[in-house]
Amino acid sequence: MKFFPPILTALLLTVITACSSPREYQADVIVVGAGIAGLAAAIEARDQGAKVIVIDANSVGGGHAVQAGGLALVDTGLQRDKGIEDSTELAVADMLAFGETADRAWVKRYAEQSGPEVYDWLTDMGVEFKMVLPTPETSVPRFHFTRGTAVHVVIPMMREAMKDESIQFFWSTAARSIITNEATGAVTGVGVTNLRNGGRYELYAPTVILATGGYQSNPQMVNDNWSHSPVDTTLTGSGAFADGSGYQLAALSGAGLQRMQEQVTFVNGIPDPRAPGRGLTIENRRAVWVNAKGERFVDERLPAKQKERAVFNNAADGHWLIVDSKGIRKTIVRGAAWVNPDSIREEVLGNPDITTVAYTTDELAEQLELPALALARSLAGQTEAPYYALQLYPLTRKSLGGPAIDESARVVTAEGQEVPGLYAAGELTGVAGINGSYGGSGTFLGPAVLLGRIAGRAAAKAPRPAIPEQLSTAAIEAAAESPDGYWHYKTAHDLIHERELTCETCHNVTPMAEISANADMRVRLNTCTQCH
Repeated sequence: MKFFPPILTALLLTVITACSSPREYQADVIVVGAGIAGLAAAIEARDQGAKVIVIDANSVGGGHAVQAGGLALVDTGLQRDKGIEDSTELAVADMLAFGETADRAWVKRYAEQSGPEVYDWLTDMGVEFKMVLPTPETSVPRFHFTRGTAVHVVIPMMREAMKDESIQFFWSTAARSIITNEATGAVTGVGVTNLRNGGRYELYAPTVILATGGYQSNPQMVNDNWSHSPVDTTLTGSGAFADGSGYQLAALSGAGLQRMQEQVTFVNGIPDPRAPGRGLTIENRRAVWVNAKGERFVDERLPAKQKERAVFNNAADGHWLIVDSKGIRKTIVRGAAWVNPDSIREEVLGNPDITTVAYTTDELAEQLELPALALARSLAGQTEAPYYALQLYPLTRKSLGGPAIDESARVVTAEGQEVPGLYAAGELTGVAGINGSYGGSGTFLGPAVLLGRIAGRAAAKAPRPAIPEQLSTAAIEAAAESPDGYWHYKTAHDLIHERELTCETCHNVTPMAEISANADMRVRLNTCTQCH
């Protein structure tokens, strides 16, 4: 467990014993995180009769799913409508082969249940899947898409969660401590901080579900668990609030952390010119990738898994994407709401800090400080000057490990014993090992929904003992500084101003004042697609 001590060193740990009786429970279930797993957990718990509180450090729900693509789903109605023959056995074989170290039991469960428990459940609440795409790691098309990004999955889920006041949302609120029964160790609440006004208070419930997402926006945790060849620079490419706090809260509760060294790292990252330290992804099928020797070291048409291996095995000293003037038009950049054809041309390809331009291979070699003869050989098929070169960097993306859970999504210790009152779901758990060592296309969002439902169902049905007299609070100090409570507000409004849109673009039917009632929040969901 080499990863455990660094996590502990990242904590500023204090233990406070409560000597007086706390307040009564405010809910039956507290869900920490309003991403796709947390929303699924909250909806399921409510449908089982529980009173639910959801807290999220952001001021909106959905997590990183709003920018993600589709869901990998097995043997669905849409597949059958399109004549695609899929099966549990076929999906299990595909996922085990690609993931290599995937958890066989969870893979089988997901393959069996993703149709009824994810696809049918989502379509019943209004999600419209429009197409199924093939991917390199699957033997049949299994990658389900709506009419755009997964924001069109998130919005119906948010509408469902906010259809009445049975689920109470606390926005811009981060969990900073875990509250346990001093006598039994059972989790019985969380201490939270309001990221807008700094207020701190406690929330109590007999069960807590952690669904906080990954740790890939916490550079210290990324480095502490890095298993590849050392690199000088990595860029952050995960959600702004993926600070690893959920792992720290779980560890303080006694959870066993597993597979923490397993990370999804893209190797086609470029610096985000608007956000130091963060990155975007770049793709160009006509480009050549070369290493610090000027050598073309990989077939650029290979799937991401093979390219990742090639980079860490053959390009530890750096690698570049190079394309000529004809191929440059095929460049695709993703990773931020502000990205569009004009901004790519002006802020990426026209930015000398990101893109080097040269009219001969010798000139390009000199500027990049690469061997000229080797570079010329590598670029033999790139014939139309000028040449464009962008240095690529590893881009942190997703976590493949986390708190160990049992078949009911209950958190367990390293010895396999239940941590009473604590559940976990989604990327925080590495989606229960379903991906193994490599994340396939759509194999985070779908499993996150299933795990959320499992956790919500189990937490809602768990015993509800009286709140204990003596409580202990273990507090964390996150190693990575998360954005403040106005992050989304500022990001969205900066984009609106840049596009020269008016207030009425979003506020023609939604209130401009800060709101909290679910009915008002539901109306605001109509504006999400302005940016996403």
